[in-house]
Amino acid sequence: LPILLLLLTGLTNYAPRLKAVQLAGFRLFAWAHVVLGFAMVVVALAVLLALLRSRALRTEAATLADLTDADQRWLEHRARTLLGAREADPPVGRFNAGQKLNALVSAAATAALLATGVLLGVNYVRKDLLDVATVNAMFPWHTAVALATLPLVLGHIYLAALHPATRESLRGMTRGVVRRDWAARHHPRWAPPVD
Repeated sequence: LPILLLLLTGLTNYAPRLKAVQLAGFRLFAWAHVVLGFAMVVVALAVLLALLRSRALRTEAATLADLTDADQRWLEHRARTLLGAREADPPVGRFNAGQKLNALVSAAATAALLATGVLLGVNYVRKDLLDVATVNAMFPWHTAVALATLPLVLGHIYLAALHPATRESLRGMTRGVVRRDWAARHHPRWAPPVD
């Protein structure tokens, strides 16, 4: 949700009428973007602390970062099915290669957005701390990374909320559980079918 709100408030830069909306002398969406950005820094720090404290979370993070030969086969399979091949999905564990790549790209993009965003946010609050060249260098990078992540976020929302075959994963993200029969079909190395 914070990332969606950051994307929406940031996209107002491309809508001059929205960009100009004022509240108490501040550009509403620019102010909201900066406040949400600083809140996202707090969320990111909380996630990092949780990773440091929880062995289970570190194990999950390591699993997401571990790209294997099976992941390569899964990606090749997906490429063939996109080209029209009809073949059974190769068995995967808790995360398929698409989920792993999405997690890695999302983590890298979030780090880049936070790093550039903090500098831009500090400049928004205090114009005298950073020189104009630094701010001018950060803004295009921040914008480019944000625009590049937009298809990933939209694809993630589609697969989690709308695509019938993967909609159950939204339950996993929000409640921490999925139906066993769904897990056995989609992630058989993680949840083998029960006889």
